[in-house]
Amino acid sequence: MTSKEKAKELVEKYDETLTYIESKSKAKQCALIAVDEIIELRKGYFDCGKEIQDEKYWQDVKRELLNMK
Repeated sequence: MTSKEKAKELVEKYDETLTYIESKSKAKQCALIAVDEIIELRKGYFDCGKEIQDEKYWQDVKRELLNMK
């Protein structure tokens, strides 16, 4: 899954759980919180270079979320 697809999927999952009064903007903020948590948790994980690729992926997901309208 690309980072753009993951960003969209995260927002859609949160959007489904919010009421119709709450906006897509809140879903996006929830997804950003989740991605920030993943990035923070990954900082201490070392597995033969895998953490570098994984961290780049989540940074890309975060960038896609920030660019999402």
